[in-house]
Amino acid sequence: MSPLNWGLGHVCRTIPIIQTLLEQQNEVIICCDESQENYYRTYFPELWYVPHEGYPFRFKGKGQWTFDLLGNLSTLNHYLVEEKRSVEEWVEKFNPDLIISDQRFGFYSKRVKSIIISHQLNLPVPVWNFVAKLWNKKLLSTFDEIWIPDNAQQKYSGSLSKGKHKCKKFIGTVSRFSCKKSDVDSRQQYDYLGIVSGPPPYNEQLLRMLIRKLPNAHKNSAIIVPTELYEQHQNETKVKLIVSPCHSEFFRLLNESKVVVSRSGYSTLMDLIETGNESILIPTPGQVEQVYLSRLHKDHPKWRFKTEEEFIKMKL
Repeated sequence: MSPLNWGLGHVCRTIPIIQTLLEQQNEVIICCDESQENYYRTYFPELWYVPHEGYPFRFKGKGQWTFDLLGNLSTLNHYLVEEKRSVEEWVEKFNPDLIISDQRFGFYSKRVKSIIISHQLNLPVPVWNFVAKLWNKKLLSTFDEIWIPDNAQQKYSGSLSKGKHKCKKFIGTVSRFSCKKSDVDSRQQYDYLGIVSGPPPYNEQLLRMLIRKLPNAHKNSAIIVPTELYEQHQNETKVKLIVSPCHSEFFRLLNESKVVVSRSGYSTLMDLIETGNESILIPTPGQVEQVYLSRLHKDHPKWRFKTEEEFIKMKL
């Protein structure tokens, strides 16, 4: 098992899948980077972890995702080749029955059944960027199966999950909060709970926006932040910062908060489906998938989608 290093969303949505595999008496080996391992260990401290560096994404934070990815293309292609070589070495060493990748296109082997978890069969890119669509389709075709975290009616992924593949399966909505939950108090502690996620520097941009905006609401608020951002910003805000809470604490915070404020990534939507929180969702600038999802679900009764500019101006 290996998840993409694009924020923690890809890690989080593999958690219930890993739990199911373990319940079925399978041995699971996770290949991931250090930060992903630290998060996984809060759920699975006894598993075997193999160091595996993430893809070399470098974003400038100006909303030009397509051009940033094109700028990384040569390095990424080189990394995919190296990743395939590493996987073949691990196949020799561990002799696995199954390989599962969450959106890592180089994490497969022709000698072992290989599955990719992805809802992005059809990239929502402009017409002129048809090359990206073809490249995405080619990369997906190397896997034996695609597991799509949605229902067969494509209620949440919409046209993103439309596309031909020799074997694609809808596995239903997937959330870490669909795992066994602890009993929690349902009292309301926070009016607004900010959740900072996504790749840098967009995660830090969201944190700075929440630090500016939430105190103006004059209501009880808190922000969940990754460790590295907490260390940089702990002394510059009047809002309570909560550092990378464990599963039970995270669920308790969601259960005791009225409104969640976060990015609108697909894994976040999966979690909100499970928890039922009211939410203000702010698509990452230039991230076409999140923009598409905001349009697809604009009439959702509990989700309000706002651009960064709209969120800054709105009254909380």
